[in-house]
Amino acid sequence: MLSPFDARRSHQETQYVGRFAPSPSGPLHLGSLVAALGSYLRARQMDGKWLLRIEDIDPPREQANADELIKETLVRHGLLWDEDVIYQHNSHERYEQALKYLRVNGHCYFCQCTRKQRLANPKGQPCACAQLALSPQGSATVLRNTVAVHEIDDLALGRVSFEEQSKDDFILRRKDGLYAYQLAVVVDDIASGVTEVVRGADILPATAYQLALYNLFAQPAPAYVHLPLVMGDNGQKLSKQNHAPPLNNELASSNLCTALETLGLRVPSHLNNAPVTDILDFAVHNWSVALTADNPHAFDNRIDA
Repeated sequence: MLSPFDARRSHQETQYVGRFAPSPSGPLHLGSLVAALGSYLRARQMDGKWLLRIEDIDPPREQANADELIKETLVRHGLLWDEDVIYQHNSHERYEQALKYLRVNGHCYFCQCTRKQRLANPKGQPCACAQLALSPQGSATVLRNTVAVHEIDDLALGRVSFEEQSKDDFILRRKDGLYAYQLAVVVDDIASGVTEVVRGADILPATAYQLALYNLFAQPAPAYVHLPLVMGDNGQKLSKQNHAPPLNNELASSNLCTALETLGLRVPSHLNNAPVTDILDFAVHNWSVALTADNPHAFDNRIDA
């Protein structure tokens, strides 16, 4: 079966395309803003597109109206996206085509293990289900990971080596029928022509799995920039799961200045209360990935791969 995607093409031949892809499980917090701001600045500096994708493939975790709150917060902070907002719930047919391609070419198996059983399985070894002809009913669809990626060159972190977990098989569609993040993010990034992914360092371990899918789909992988995490007073990274406080849109200018400091760029005092457009204009002309990479404290709390 032929690949469900267009013929392989070089990113060198295409326009820069970046994206911000939040899940609608709650409003944006400061950590979200750092990721959004970094990806926005890269796209504007490269004279490219900046897309907004709402990753709504996990309804049990979603919060009513969160997508509208996210869009409002981005607008209030001057982070205006290009083109129409992409919603992952509209991509199910594309995910199914990608799954069919992987199944037909022998890259998948069905698994009925619990999460606890999968975690107990030896690293880099498929579970017993891989040898069984299980029914897809009540089973997860799992990638047979034969193209494990061991390291990448990250534009902020430099050379990153992945642990043995990069060799693990991983779920593409859950037992409940919902598509898994690893599959959806790769399929959608390919469909949108994303050339560079800028996101928080907490997603770094997943990069190895996603690169395995790029290889199997015979598509060029994007460049990666993993940004520092924002930590709370309790030492945990700010996240919706940890009940991070939502951004106050009335303090958008102050929020941007704080986010830029996390990225290694100090905003001049005369801009502290300036309109967000002025702060963003300053950032576009003065921030670089190198500033973040050279910040001695930026990655003190980085989650290693």
